[in-house]
Amino acid sequence: MERLKMARFVLIFLCAMAGLCAMAGVSGAEEKKRIFVVSSYHRTYLWSQATHLGLGEAMVKYGYLDHANQIDTLAQHDYVESRKAIIKKAWMNTKRKHSLHEIGDATLRIMEMIYAFQPDLVLLGDDNAANYIGNQLLDTATPVVFWGINGLPLKYGLIDSMDNPGHNITGVWQTGFHQESVDLLHRLVPTVKTFAILSCDSVTARPNIKQLKTLAKQGKLSLQLADVVATNSFTTFKRRALELAQTVDAFFILNHDTLKDDQGSYVDMLTVGRWYLNHIRKPEAAHEGQFVREGMLLTANDSGYNQAYHAFEMAYDILEQGLNPSRMRVKTPPRGPLMVNRQRAAMLGIDLSDKMNMIDKIVETAIALEK
Repeated sequence: MERLKMARFVLIFLCAMAGLCAMAGVSGAEEKKRIFVVSSYHRTYLWSQATHLGLGEAMVKYGYLDHANQIDTLAQHDYVESRKAIIKKAWMNTKRKHSLHEIGDATLRIMEMIYAFQPDLVLLGDDNAANYIGNQLLDTATPVVFWGINGLPLKYGLIDSMDNPGHNITGVWQTGFHQESVDLLHRLVPTVKTFAILSCDSVTARPNIKQLKTLAKQGKLSLQLADVVATNSFTTFKRRALELAQTVDAFFILNHDTLKDDQGSYVDMLTVGRWYLNHIRKPEAAHEGQFVREGMLLTANDSGYNQAYHAFEMAYDILEQGLNPSRMRVKTPPRGPLMVNRQRAAMLGIDLSDKMNMIDKIVETAIALEK
């Protein structure tokens, strides 16, 4: 009889412990960190793919994703749930739709999603997300981390200073490695003396144009800047590129992702790149690895991967270490690899065999020419 009573007691105790464990499991699920990610662009944009990979691999490293397959799940569905986090992503699509009216609609749509999701932290990718979504969240209880701002983040009023942001927002910005890209071009093709800038006229491109012009004015570039083209007309872009190809030795290709045709329709970046690569036989530098993957000759990469990776490291410190974004210094990550596109080099008759010591990474093909 005593044994039976003891067995019943043990059974009741074990059932109670199982119930407590189950309750703890439910409580743990409810306590998963909720992270909302906003990209300024669209999922097929090469820069967006680089930032997504950097963000995802940082999340795997710090346990916010269970394994690398969940990086693909988030990419495909804009949503993933791991043992530690619930992550949702939204796209502003401002490369294709960049009028103030269109940006306003995207801001309203995404802010409604954020309010419904009730995130513990919001990550903002690139300028338009940082500016338009960031200013809606400024001085709220939600911590915010941005990445990919071109030029000083002070311009959007999100922070008081680079060292002491002073509000609920901090992040990672792009200093750009334009001088290093020009130097690599000069070392790779020593006969080049002059270059022109080819660019769209966008919130992303303008700070890069300004930086290159400032470097040229200060005499810090190894090549002479001869001219600048900044336009959102594909017709003008093509005409000016062909004209300048007769007078300059090289080009610096900045963003070319907000161009429109004569009917006002958006022209995809890779379509612009394919035209350029097929019609211009001059070497070119670029400022980001996405353009070398597209088919441009080279870059000292201002890495999108690094931007997002470092942004999540800051997010981790806020979520897990209790750091206050108002006192977290705005960062800039180190330069990515010196990259050269082998297919473009062959098109231009550049032999890379004796130049491998100055190259960190070779890109074998031009994506723009595969379409």
